Amino acid sequence: MKLTLIQPTDVPGPLRDRFGAYHRMFERMFADRGFEFEAIKLSDGQPLPDPSTLDATLVMGSAAGVYDTHYEWMEPLRDFIRSAYATNTPMIGICFGHQIMADALGGDVRKSEKGWGLGRHVYGVTARPDFLGGNLPEFAIAC
Repeated sequence: MKLTLIQPTDVPGPLRDRFGAYHRMFERMFADRGFEFEAIKLSDGQPLPDPSTLDATLVMGSAAGVYDTHYEWMEPLRDFIRSAYATNTPMIGICFGHQIMADALGGDVRKSEKGWGLGRHVYGVTARPDFLGGNLPEFAIAC
């Protein structure tokens, strides 16, 4: 399976020197799992592929927020996500990635009054589409 890694922005310089680019981190994480990889670097101006041609995609983190308006790649990424959803392309979002997926698909994403949050966060479920199933009152996500 080919996993297309969508990298909106890159790791800040000092951290990139130590840990590498975001897409390289995910390639290392999924090494020896039988994946092939393709990285799309949006901040470098690389175009998004047609999601219907992909095996699966992962939208990575970014220093950007979904409410930021100065990134040229933001609206094309939302369109890509809606197309991937419409064509049943498997996709997952990590941190910023899950936020922009929620936003593109009609969710309510807001800037936290508490500022940036890193680590594990527990969220209460107030509404759940039938297709998700389950009845847990909360879930945890790490960013």
